[in-house]
Amino acid sequence: MSKMEFDPEDAALVVAMMVSGFIMTGIATFQLFDINFTDVVWSTGSTEITVALVISAASFVGTVATNDNTSLQTLKDDAEKLDDYYYGAIILTAGLMVGWVLLPNTVASFFQSSDLWGLVYVGITTTATFAIGWML
Repeated sequence: MSKMEFDPEDAALVVAMMVSGFIMTGIATFQLFDINFTDVVWSTGSTEITVALVISAASFVGTVATNDNTSLQTLKDDAEKLDDYYYGAIILTAGLMVGWVLLPNTVASFFQSSDLWGLVYVGITTTATFAIGWML
């Protein structure tokens, strides 16, 4: 894959990121083969890792892993060359995913509190995944 081209894996991962974001924020629900994507995979204390969160993290990591244009060693340098908006979305998405797990009563609760904030979350994470898949 060359830069500014989308391969089928990246397209699928962007859609998976967007759908899982809608589910994580409570805007949408989805069930497939008797698996509800809000089902908890692992829980400890107030931290719950749901199927949607696993899909979201896998989509983000999968987009980086399937990218032929950059290596993990040069990923940071390649990302810094992007426009500030795209670079910020990538950094913010990584931070939001960590915060969603480590600070569920703050990050997750905030984005689940209103559909508007849920849309902001989906917009940021989808933009980051798209930027990684298309531009890097």
